[in-house]
Amino acid sequence: MGMKQFLCAVFCGVLITHAAAADPQPAQSGALLKAYTQWADEQGIKNRSFVAMYHGAPVGPQLYPDKPVELASLSKAVTAVCAASLIQEGRWSAQTTSAEILGFGHAGITVGQLLTHTSGLSPDSTQETMPQWVADPTPRKREVAEHALNRPHGGQSGFGYNNENYAILGEMIEVALGVPYAQTCAARALRPAGVGTTAPSDLAVGMLPWGGWRMSARDYAKFQYHWFGPSGVYGDGAPDGLRRDVQEGAEYGLGMFERQLTDHRNFWHFGLWCMPRALNAGAFAVILKGEWSVVATYDKCVDWDAMFALDAALVKQVYTK
Repeated sequence: MGMKQFLCAVFCGVLITHAAAADPQPAQSGALLKAYTQWADEQGIKNRSFVAMYHGAPVGPQLYPDKPVELASLSKAVTAVCAASLIQEGRWSAQTTSAEILGFGHAGITVGQLLTHTSGLSPDSTQETMPQWVADPTPRKREVAEHALNRPHGGQSGFGYNNENYAILGEMIEVALGVPYAQTCAARALRPAGVGTTAPSDLAVGMLPWGGWRMSARDYAKFQYHWFGPSGVYGDGAPDGLRRDVQEGAEYGLGMFERQLTDHRNFWHFGLWCMPRALNAGAFAVILKGEWSVVATYDKCVDWDAMFALDAALVKQVYTK
C-alpha cells in the first residue's frame, strides 16, 4: 500500500493502517476515525474506508485507504474541474451554451447553469432509468442530454440538483474536444492532482460524468485537496459565474458545496447509490478549515439524517479541539 508500516487489528472488522508521514495532530486525527467508526457501527455498515489528511498529507489511522470504491456523485467534481479547464483555456466561458456545443436543445442553458444545477431542467429522468443501466457499459450521457434538452423547459427555478446537468456537461466535453470523456477528464482533472490509477466503475461506467468514477479514498482526498484546498486553483471558491447560492450561506460550485467562514472556506459533497439488489454505496468528502480533508466511504444506502449526522460528527472533531 506504499506505506512503511501497517498494523493488523480486529477493530470493527476492518484492517487499520497508519500513515507513514509524521502526524502533527495525533489525537485529532484519531478522533476523526473514531467518530466515523462510531457512525458506521450505528448504521450497520460493514465495508468501509476512511482517510484523513492534514495540510494535504495523510495522517493518523486509516481504513483501507487504497481500496477502490464507488464514488457516486463525488464524480461530479471530476467533471466540473474538467469543464472548468476549458474555461481557463478560453475555449468556453460560463455563458457558453449546450446548444452551441451540441447543436440541439434549448438555446439558453449555459455551462455555468449546468455546473451549479441552476439550468431549470426538471424532473431528473436518471432517477427512473439508472437501475436499468447498472453494469451496462453503454455510455448514457448522450441519451440523457437529448432527453433533457429536447423536452419542454419550465424556466429558471434556482438551485435544483439534477444528474442531467452533469450528463450534458460530459457530452459537451466529449463533443467539444473529439476525445472520449473518460480520457479527457482523467488527463485534465485527475492526473494533475497525482491521481493516475483510477478507472470508471464496472457497475456505473455508463453514468460516468455524474456518478461513475471509482477510486480509493486516498486518491479522492488527493484530488479534492489539490483543487479545493487553500493552495488549490479553486481554494477561494469557484469563479464568478460558476458558483450559486443554495441556502443558509451554502453555495454550489464545481461539483462541490462551499461555505465561506471567517477566515476559511469549507468544501463538501456526498455521493449515494440507492438501487436495491444492484448498487448500494455512499461516500463523503470534506475539507474543513483549509487544514483537514476527510474521505469516508461505505457500502450502504443511508438516509439524509444519517449523512448529516456523519457531517456533524466530523465537524465536531475539527472545530472543538
